[in-house]
This record gives sequence, C-alpha cells and structure tokens, in this order.
Amino acid sequence: MRYRVMLFGLVLPALLVAQQPEMPRFRAGANLVRVDAYVSKGDVALTDLKAEDFTVYEDDKPQRIENFELITARRPNPQSERIDPTNTRDMAQAVSDAARVFTLFFDRFHVQLSGSYHARKPIIESLDQIIGPDDLVGVMTPEISAQSVTYSRRTGSIERAVTDTWYWGEKNRVSPSSTPEEQAIETCYPQYPEIVRAMIARMREKRTLDSLRELVFHLDLLRPERKFVLVFTEGWPLYRPDPNLSRVLDNRIPSGDPVGVDPSTGGLRRAGGLDPRSGGSQTMEACDRQRTMLAYIDHEVEFRELLQLANRANVSFYPIDARGLVVFDTPIEWGVPVDVDAAWLRDRYNDRRDMASQTDGATVLDTNDISSAMQKVFKDVGSYYLMSYYSTNQKLDGRFRRIRVEVKRPDVEVRSRPGYLAPTESEARAAGVSMTRPGARSAPPPTVTRALDALAPARGNLPVRVQAVGGRGTISAVVELDSVTAKLPEWLSGGTLRLTFEPERTAGSSNTGQSQTMTIPIEPGQRSILIPRSEQPLAPGRYSVRAELTARNARTPIQVTTFATVPADAAEVGTGGLAARRGPSTGLVYVATADPRFRRTERLRIEVPLVGEGFAGAARLLTREGQPTPLIVSFSRRTDEATKQQFGVADITLAPLAEGEYVIELSITKGAKTDVVSYGFRIIS
Repeated sequence: MRYRVMLFGLVLPALLVAQQPEMPRFRAGANLVRVDAYVSKGDVALTDLKAEDFTVYEDDKPQRIENFELITARRPNPQSERIDPTNTRDMAQAVSDAARVFTLFFDRFHVQLSGSYHARKPIIESLDQIIGPDDLVGVMTPEISAQSVTYSRRTGSIERAVTDTWYWGEKNRVSPSSTPEEQAIETCYPQYPEIVRAMIARMREKRTLDSLRELVFHLDLLRPERKFVLVFTEGWPLYRPDPNLSRVLDNRIPSGDPVGVDPSTGGLRRAGGLDPRSGGSQTMEACDRQRTMLAYIDHEVEFRELLQLANRANVSFYPIDARGLVVFDTPIEWGVPVDVDAAWLRDRYNDRRDMASQTDGATVLDTNDISSAMQKVFKDVGSYYLMSYYSTNQKLDGRFRRIRVEVKRPDVEVRSRPGYLAPTESEARAAGVSMTRPGARSAPPPTVTRALDALAPARGNLPVRVQAVGGRGTISAVVELDSVTAKLPEWLSGGTLRLTFEPERTAGSSNTGQSQTMTIPIEPGQRSILIPRSEQPLAPGRYSVRAELTARNARTPIQVTTFATVPADAAEVGTGGLAARRGPSTGLVYVATADPRFRRTERLRIEVPLVGEGFAGAARLLTREGQPTPLIVSFSRRTDEATKQQFGVADITLAPLAEGEYVIELSITKGAKTDVVSYGFRIIS
C-alpha cells in the first residue's frame, strides 16, 4: 500500500533483524545511577528546588547525590533553525543528550479510519506546541523495528505524513490481508471465515504488543531518563486462551510439515516454507500449528508484563484515542448487543487507563478537544531534575533495586524513575569492572571511572552549565551560558549571577562551615564567568555549588547545581581541575569552560589549584578504558597575577583524536606524596 511507504519514510530501513531483547540492566560506570524527578504542584512544574531539597533512597537506604541539575525544555523554535543528526551514531548521542524523547506509536491495526483522520490536527498542533529545539521525536508502527526508528528535532516530515496519509487506520476496514502471513491464513481456511478473522485479529494484537515491548527495550538502551511514548490506539480486546479456536477441523490431526524440495533453492524446504504439494505460501500443517499457538496466547498477562517492563525502563505511555467522545465500540451494523458493546468499550478504556497510570503517563480519552488535552498532559513534564548517585549496594546480583525520591516541601507530587536492575557478575566482567577471580579483565582506575561518570549529566543543549573544584579553604568555579541561550532577546543586555556555596548537612557529615553567596554581574554578550575563589574561607567538607542566572530583562532565574569538596587544611593540591578552551571561537586566548564537549579544532587546558612550592608533575591522555595514549600532554606551572594562586597546568592539542570520551590524568608530586587529578571530556567532531 502506498500510504505505508510514505509514512514509513520517516524511519530508517530495517537493515538488521531484531535480536531477542534482554531485560533492561544497569549500565552506568562503576555504580553510578541517574535519576530523573518530575516535581509539580497543582499540575504546575516546580523549578525552584535545590539539591538539598531532595532525598534519594535505594531500597529504602538514603544515597548521596553527586550531580544535580534542572533540565528545562526550551520553547519551540522555527523548524529551519533545528539541526538533525546526520548518522546513526550521532542520533544515538542526540537521544542520550536530548531534554526529552518522544515516540509516536501509530497502532494502525487498532485505529479506525475516522480515528486516523481526526488525529491529524491534534498531532500537528501538539508537535508545534510541545516539541522544542532540545527535544527529539520519532515515529513507529507495528511493522517497523524499534532499531529503525529515526529521532529528529524537525517535525515537518511527521506533520506532512499524517496529513498526506491520514488513512493509516485499518481497524474494521474491508480490505485484503496486509501481510503474507495473513494471506496464508486465508488460503489455508477459505471455508472457515470465522477462523480466519479470529486468527488475524489475534495475530495483529500480538504484533502490536510485541512491537511495544521491543520499543521499551530499545528506549531503555538509548537512555536511562524518562521516555514518552504517545500510543494512538482505540484499545485492544487482550485475547485470552480459546480452546475452540484450536479444535480439529476436517478430521485433520496436527502433524509436521511434509518433506519436499524448495523450488527456489533446489534444497530441502525449511519448516514453514512453501508447500511442496501445491506451491502455496504455507503448508496446512504450519497453519494448524500457528492456529494452536494463537488459540492459547494470553495477551492480558503479556500486557501486564509490558507495563512492568516499561515501569522499570522508565518509559511512560500516553494512550490517545483521537475519535473523541465514543458511544459504541463496534459498528452498529454488526448487531452487537448494547450491553456487550458497552462492556467491551469499558474494558478497552480501563486497560488504557492502567497503561498510563502504571507507567506514570496520562490518557487522552473521552474528549473532543484532543489538541488541548494533549498539550495539558505535557505541561508538567517541561522541566525536571536530573540527579546521579553512587549506589551503596555493591552486590552484582542482577536484582531489581527500587528508587524513591522525596522532596522536603509539602503538598507536592514527585514522579521519578522507579528503579533499575543491577548488573550480574558476567555483565560487570564484560563491561570491564574489576573482578577478584583469575583472568578477570582489570578495570580502569577509580579516578578514571569518576572522571567519565562526570560526563553522564553533561547533556547537550543545556541553557547553563557549572563546574567547580575545591582547593585549600576555597572553591573555584566556572559558569557558562549556552550559545543559544546567550543570544535570546532577554540576555542581550546581560544579567546577574548569584553563586551559593552550601555545606552538606547530611547524617554523618562533619562539615561545620557556613554558606556563602556571591553576586556577579554578567556583561552583555558574556557567556563564561570564572569565579577564581570564594569571598571568605570555607571549612573542609563537601559543598553544593548552586548557580542562579537571571537575565536583566527576565524575572525567573536559570538554575544549575554541582558539588565540590574543600580538602583538609593540610592539603596542597586541589580536588579537581578547571577546564579552558582555545580555538576558532576564542581566538588566541584560553576561555574558561564548564562544557566537557570539545572539537578537534580546539586546544584543552586543565588547571589544578596548588598551595606552596616544590611541585613536580606529569600529565597523560587515557582512553575511556584507562589505557594511555601516545599523544603528548604538556605539564607546567603558573601563578595568577591577580590572586597569586598557583596552578598545575596540563595542555593538549585535540586535532589527532577521534570522536569519543577521554581522560586527562595529572600526577602532581611533592616529596614522597603524589596526588592524581583526572578530567573527563568528549570529542564531538
């Protein structure tokens, strides 16, 4: 059918056969876990919370938050200003970095022609109002492999497809069977039309549920944060076992396929292949086996399992019935009794409500204003908090670990990732995690692992970023506006940065320091703000570093938080290094940056604060596996003329590097003591 070609043009061709998916597993480096939390009050997203307002529990045990940031989806912009990935690898990275990921699932087997027609306008209007430049959206149908879905920032092709091919709904349509499998069923049972209808209906429902299951597994592999799946469907019967469907027909006892020759190859035919007796598409024996299999499926159980998998994979379903207010579930000419029809309709509604409620989604049912309803349910997902922590549970047991997020503010609703599956020993070994058994592959040093873990929340297209490191009695920080944000009208006149150092007050913390707040003006056109040190000395301990940037012509600040540790008073080497870049965009000067993404046309410099004299040092570049590379990294020392602060400096030219993740390791020695500082970064082009 031509309309399928046009609609399916939105996705890449299915070049690979889908593998049987495995259960979603914990995949972060070491034991780093990322959690997204949607916090709202009265259906309005809250965007003024701080890291100390949250408590994360894993299996009822509190965890220490390592990274914290507020992700806010930007308003939709013109399609011409959006840039799409150009290959599969870039698309996978874009999905990982996107603020939000949406998948439109068109369940054409269970949507009537009127439903697909009425879905046009709501889809177009909602995409215009919901999808911003930091979001990605893809399209899938039951015939399309999840691995073949293309995610794009531009929605024009989707809008054209739903407009030009509005007749994609096939439910209750009188048309030839759409697949060779369905045609084979008609060929096998021409004298049993009720058998044909039942088998095809069950086959189509199975295809839809299998596709949704595959999509859940695929999305879980792409990113741990929440994924939104808009399911355009009118619901499913959710077939249960029916022994009558598998009854003996024409006194024929089920048996194996007859032996024969495949005329296309000249060899023995394969099971389920062409019938050597008639040249038909499928043998009667194969049809009978398929009929028996379909007779004993239990889609109600499979549906509940699908919701459990989606819950664990952090996938939220949003079932949408574009028909609007519905009175009857079946065409009136079918003659179904009113009470039976009402029961069917009620069951389909309840199943879709369960689909939404059990995956923290929402339904769009029982309304004729589909556009407004769709936009309303997505109002409170425009902003969310992204946190990460190192799990205190080090066991490699493959068990499901529950996550609970609490907020220290009354009368708010918190929705978060429900949990994750811990890795098994074999999975950890395959990923390079150190094992105690002979022959185990050695893991990267902890400093390398932590440096790479710091890249996890380094998402693309954030409006603002912050990086902070501790030195003796102080914290240094870099706050950087995104280039797109800096060009917005409200920022053309500059603004104000309010930077707060807040000591951690968790149980067992010995930090007795006081919080400090610095207010710094942001000049027009300024993107990078370097804060060389705190205004007052800070006591040793861990601090949250919260940056609040307010444009001169705006009221609501942009907020981002990170953490830094002030070392003990006797420490002479800082706990980390601040980065600076030099390249075509900066000219001959190095500009401090909080963005760990670099291009090959740039140079990268890392500066570690030092106290005292007599330091010697060396630097090297490591792969993400912790293996040294032959690329030379220079090491030197410098003293800031204004603050008299000393730094150990590593400098590298990035031109020889391929795209990927790397770590710069600085070894700074004084006497018999050596401190190691690592910085992770990513080459994007």
